[in-house]
Amino acid sequence: MPNQGAATLTDRRQFLQHWGGGLGWIALAQLLGRETGTAQAPADGGLHHPARAKRVVQLFMSGAASQCDLFDYKPLLIERNGQEFDPGGTVELFQSSPGPVMRSPWDWKQHGESGKWMSSLVPHLAGCVDHMAFFPSMVSKSNVHGPATFMQNSGFVLPGFPSMGAWISYGLGTLTDELPAFVVLPDARGFAPNGPGNHQGYFFVRR
Repeated sequence: MPNQGAATLTDRRQFLQHWGGGLGWIALAQLLGRETGTAQAPADGGLHHPARAKRVVQLFMSGAASQCDLFDYKPLLIERNGQEFDPGGTVELFQSSPGPVMRSPWDWKQHGESGKWMSSLVPHLAGCVDHMAFFPSMVSKSNVHGPATFMQNSGFVLPGFPSMGAWISYGLGTLTDELPAFVVLPDARGFAPNGPGNHQGYFFVRR
């Protein structure tokens, strides 16, 4: 860098020593705090509280049935069945042109005290909807399989971001540093699009 005014030159070794040492001290403080018990929640409570969840099992089913055939009831889709597909803008497609709108071929009924609409395709899930959480507000910026799998697992359509397992491990912590905080078991038939890149910060077990 050119020397301008009060700016001072810093070579690469000094830069790495300064910033790497700083990050190293942050990690050391966290480890020491965990061993000595000095890492405690803020006095005012804040967002730091004991996690009630003990463990999390995530089933990532790439290519599974559409949510519109399972639990995402869309009365407008039923109303416009057979009409020309017109989303009001350009839609990124694979190698075909969209045909007419098609409603789900399954029947829909409300279930549980919550009155959640569920497809007849999943009668067993329909029996326990009051114990499940649904997020109908989730959207994606792409319907292409590759970016969509990244979005599903990390929240971003580009690679390189922490996956769901990494975030859950961050939130729940780990019982030991000798074992991985989370493990990925791939389908024996192969990976989803983008392969292991969907699980950044993971420990991979091959079956």
